[in-house]
Amino acid sequence: MKWDTLASLPLFVGMSRKELESIMTQTRIDFNKLEAGTVIARRNQPCGKLIIAISGELLCETCSDDNAYKIEENISAPMILQSAGIFGKYQVFTKTIKAVTQTNTITFEKDELHNLLDKSLIFRINLIGLLATQLQKREQQLWERQYHPKGDTLADLRNDLLVYRIKQFIKHRCVTPAGQKVLYVSMETLGGLLGHNRQQISKALCSLEQEGHLTCSRGKIVIPQLQYL
Repeated sequence: MKWDTLASLPLFVGMSRKELESIMTQTRIDFNKLEAGTVIARRNQPCGKLIIAISGELLCETCSDDNAYKIEENISAPMILQSAGIFGKYQVFTKTIKAVTQTNTITFEKDELHNLLDKSLIFRINLIGLLATQLQKREQQLWERQYHPKGDTLADLRNDLLVYRIKQFIKHRCVTPAGQKVLYVSMETLGGLLGHNRQQISKALCSLEQEGHLTCSRGKIVIPQLQYL
C-alpha cells in the first residue's frame, strides 16, 4: 500500500508525506485481502486491535443483548471498524462484520496503536475527534427536539407519532445513516419495545409501506434507503 492510500483515511488526514512514510516503515501494519463471506469481526470477541476496511463491501449485523431482534446493514469501505471498542471498560466487538465482496483491510495491534498515539500528534487529534463525534451524535439522539404528530383525529395523531417512533428506533440503531437496512423483529417484540400492541404496530408499518419507505414480511422489515425514511 502506498502512502497516499494511507493519507486518504480519516485517522491520517493532515499528515505530511514524510510522517506517513515514517509510519509505514516503523510501524507494524497487517495488510489483508479477504474473500467474500469472511468474518472480519465477531460480536463479543475481544477488540484489541484497530481494523480499517480500505476497500470492499461489508455486512454489519447488530443484535440486542437478548437476541430478540437484530439489524443488518450494508456498508461501503473505507470504514474504521468499532474504534470505540479498543479502549475503555468493554473492549469487545458489539457487532459481527462480514465481507460481502473481496475486501482489503489494514490492522494495527494495540501495542502499535499505543506507539502511534505516543509519537504522532495528528493521529491523536484525529482519533480523539472521531471518538468525540460518536459521543456527540449519541448525546444529540437523547436530547432531540420533541416531535409534534399530525392528523385530523386522535387515532391519526397516535398513528403518526408511532410511525415517527419506529423511524427513530431504526435510525438510532444503525451504524450509517444511509443505505439498505434490514430489521429482523416480530411485531410483538417491536410493540413491547415501543409500548404498543401488535395491531398498532401493524397499522404504523402499513403506513410506511404504503409510502414506499419499507417492505414488511414475517419477522422482517427491509428499508431500501434509510436516508429517505
